[in-house]
Amino acid sequence: MALDRIDHIRRDAEQATIVRAQSLSRAYSEQLARTVQQIDSMTLNIRYLWEKHGNALDLQDALKHGLIPAPNQFYLAVINRDGLGVANSVGGTPIDASDRDYFDFHQHNPSMALRVEPQLSISRRSGHIVIRFTRRMETANGAFDGVISVGVEPSFMASFNDEGNLNPRDFISIRHDNGALLVSEKGRNIRGSQVHVQPPVFNGDSGVMRMEKDKYKDRDARIVAWHRLPGYPLVSYVGLSEADMLAAQEGPIRGYRQFAELSSMLFLLMAAIGTWFSVRMASRKRQADEIRQTYQLAIDEAREGFFTMRALYGDDDELQDFMIEDCNSRGASMVGHSKSELVGRKLSERPLLQALELALPAFRHAMENGFCEDEFEVADPRPGIPAWIHRRLIRSGAGLAVTLRDITESRESQELLIKSANTDALTGLPNRYWLLNSLPTLLRTARNRNSAMAVLFIDLDNFKLANDRFGHAVGDKLLGMAAGRLKSVIRTGDEVVRLGGDEFTVLLNTVEHAGEVESVATRITEAFAEPFRILGHSLVVGCSIGISLFPEDGLDADTLIQKADIAMYASKADKKGLFRFYNDELYQRIRSKLDAEEELAHAIASRQFEVHYQPRADTRSGEIRGFEALVRWMHPVRGMILPSHFIAMAESTGSIVALGSLVMQSVFEQLAQWRDAGETLVPVSINISPSQLDAGGVDHQIQSLLEQYDMQPELIEVELTESVMMSEAESIVEQIANIRKMGVKLHLDDFGTGYSSLSRLQEIDMQVIKIDRAFVSRLGTSNQADVLVKTIVLMAKELHMEIIAEGVETPLQLDALRHLECNEVQGYLIARPVSPKEATALLRQRFLLDASKPEAEPPA
Repeated sequence: MALDRIDHIRRDAEQATIVRAQSLSRAYSEQLARTVQQIDSMTLNIRYLWEKHGNALDLQDALKHGLIPAPNQFYLAVINRDGLGVANSVGGTPIDASDRDYFDFHQHNPSMALRVEPQLSISRRSGHIVIRFTRRMETANGAFDGVISVGVEPSFMASFNDEGNLNPRDFISIRHDNGALLVSEKGRNIRGSQVHVQPPVFNGDSGVMRMEKDKYKDRDARIVAWHRLPGYPLVSYVGLSEADMLAAQEGPIRGYRQFAELSSMLFLLMAAIGTWFSVRMASRKRQADEIRQTYQLAIDEAREGFFTMRALYGDDDELQDFMIEDCNSRGASMVGHSKSELVGRKLSERPLLQALELALPAFRHAMENGFCEDEFEVADPRPGIPAWIHRRLIRSGAGLAVTLRDITESRESQELLIKSANTDALTGLPNRYWLLNSLPTLLRTARNRNSAMAVLFIDLDNFKLANDRFGHAVGDKLLGMAAGRLKSVIRTGDEVVRLGGDEFTVLLNTVEHAGEVESVATRITEAFAEPFRILGHSLVVGCSIGISLFPEDGLDADTLIQKADIAMYASKADKKGLFRFYNDELYQRIRSKLDAEEELAHAIASRQFEVHYQPRADTRSGEIRGFEALVRWMHPVRGMILPSHFIAMAESTGSIVALGSLVMQSVFEQLAQWRDAGETLVPVSINISPSQLDAGGVDHQIQSLLEQYDMQPELIEVELTESVMMSEAESIVEQIANIRKMGVKLHLDDFGTGYSSLSRLQEIDMQVIKIDRAFVSRLGTSNQADVLVKTIVLMAKELHMEIIAEGVETPLQLDALRHLECNEVQGYLIARPVSPKEATALLRQRFLLDASKPEAEPPA
């Protein structure tokens, strides 16, 4: 009888361990799935930013604004199609990843899904061992465009909210589908890379199995439960020690074993010594009492609340209630009572932190199925009572064993992480991640209540100008104040979201008619008409708004955001500071613009551009002194297209960076060809766009080309606009200084047409001023123009700078410039921009003007 009872205790303990292992494995799997889903979403966000900004993507800026997590356990990098790390969350010089397995995989595999590398790797940037998650990036036409890589330290993936439930020899871990160990088995008494002698084999999406002690290095048999992560090649598993399981039951087992031994002895001695019968019985009772006392002490000192409850049935055999038969002190205190107030009471009299109508379904489920586990928030937590409870119910005979665990701290930490992932760190507004996850739910709600919604896409006007001029501190403050103004003018119940950069979205959750939307949009534009006063500066930063309506313009989140974005671009193109509703005509306009931008990108990739050269001549002698490199689009259908038709588009799309690189490469190639052919070389000036300097690396590119072609720096000149000269951005100032240190001349282009400070001319060490054609065209016909040009020439001489006059088209203008002792002239009177072949002929000609008698008319 006692041996049967011992065997029954062992079987119950093993069954409880199986249930517990499955529960822990499921909880760990769900926690791990949330982490991987966040990584998945983060890579999708980065891919979106890459598609939008390309080489201008700044992960350090994204990190600063809370779009990606801090690089303490996450290491994020963007690798371009050539395998070069062009952006990362840690900083430092670019790293070549072209030899990495994951780069080769994505380069030759069209899948866009998140990939988990099938083994651990070492991050070249941080030097730490990481689990690597990667995603392929593509161009608009589906070509491979690079890889997003997220390295996560295994210790982060191994953290588990429920670790307090692990015994000393229990463990948790993660393996790849191929069996590779990604996270070392982790437990209080587990050491080393893995405790298994051989990798376990997991069949199916989930399961549980008993593994004998010869399968483990520490010779301890375990119950192992596992779950595969849906959609990802990862298996989370939990191993619970049988030794620890049996240790918890050693008291009752020892008691029953002792009882069996005593009973046997009594049976043998009863015939001989009857008087000892009562003594032995008393001894057995005392030992049983000790066992019960030890058990009671154990549960009273436990961290979890523990209850044993007996089911109560009605006359119709329907489960009606439960009687609290016993509990520990921790359990009683968790529900705000003493143990004496609870024992013997019904559940309906003393609800365990939940109202009876909410608690009974879980209790009935446990009675029917043998097990139930859930988490719930306490409706009215009082001091000393947890706000969140983890509840586990296990059927035991005619009742239930119930454990309650306080998970308030872990839930608050989890909610803090969720809030952090969904909140923009700079403004405190919901972020893009929140929008992409919440807008579909809001749309379903609107559809169910048959109501309309509106999505307002808002872009700040002139923000970049203010940010570049006054620095990021002012820019960040401006974004925070802009968020405040948006929140102040929307209706109660509506949402303001910061998408990133200077873009915001407003969601109007309930709309009766379009007039409501117009009213909100008008309030927003009026609010932004007022200047922002920041750190002593008064900044006028308006906004352009695009509006899409649900359900008229779309039924899903992506469509509505895209159409609001299209309407915003139309608003900005028409006139900044306005709002526009989406319509199909706008879409066609944007589609045409996008087609043109795509055609331009294709033209750059296929090198449809040719550099022409316009010469500069000595004002007095007429001898050629240099060329200005001017790009031409040699369109296969429309023929030669001048820069006025595509430069603005290239600037707005960021294509100017690639186009500028192409021009620089072409100039160096042409100079090398002339040199190798024995021609007498003259300097060539290259126009550098502000966007190229914003993207960075112009100085490195020039230095690399000088070395590649073994070119003298005196043969390269760089033309900059006045807006670039006035920039206080540290990276731009540093690039310009580095270019000058190489020995490359700096030209200030179109002088007098922008805003400039004369002190900056010397600070930046400009060597040449180019007088804009707007002044030159009026020479000899306008006294004011004569005075302005004369003043510029005199100033340049005092600053020891050279003067080049642009747009010289008449002998009268040339004579005036000669009289003013201008150094060089450029314009149609000297020569139009010509092809490389024609430029070669001009080099050989050497003299382009008669030194004493200018040509009568500009060439046709």
